[in-house]
Amino acid sequence: MYLVDHPPWQHRVTTVASEGPPVVVIGPDAGVGKPKKPKKRSRPVANQPAPQPGDGEDEVLEPPPPPLTAADRALEWRGDDVALPAQTIDMAGGGAQARPLDDGEINATINSGAGGVKDCVVTGATGTDLRGTITVKLVVDGHGRVTRSRVQAPHYLFEHGLLGCTQRALGRMHFPATGAATLVTLPVTLG
Repeated sequence: MYLVDHPPWQHRVTTVASEGPPVVVIGPDAGVGKPKKPKKRSRPVANQPAPQPGDGEDEVLEPPPPPLTAADRALEWRGDDVALPAQTIDMAGGGAQARPLDDGEINATINSGAGGVKDCVVTGATGTDLRGTITVKLVVDGHGRVTRSRVQAPHYLFEHGLLGCTQRALGRMHFPATGAATLVTLPVTLG
């Protein structure tokens, strides 16, 4: 709580009577020596070099990343069991042949739809110095939908919402329907 007896924007001036000429005393709250607010640094525009220290702009340092403990950095698995379900074989051969996804189908879907998963990892790790590979294992059913997933990542990322975000992003991915379940591994490099 503060007690204010005058507006802070006005200088407090006190005159002291003495035998000589008048003496003016400026109070300590008169705005002398107040720290300046740091200027914000503008982002560089394309094809324009970033300002260098000493270019006339005040340098604003970003805060250091939060200190992470060994427990924060420890890798752990969270999520669903990603074992493939038992498959049945049609011996009559009357239907279309069910097959797992091939590498080309997996890569095409991941290249076009894994951006959401990468965004989840980047969002969780923003402001930290975490590096490494986050591993996502998922089961794609015969209709091309992701039905189960499991994530290996540092504990810190799970505490910042990685699992839920990743599972929502995977739910938006659609693989080709092949009639058989496929186990897919998606590595995401952080760093």
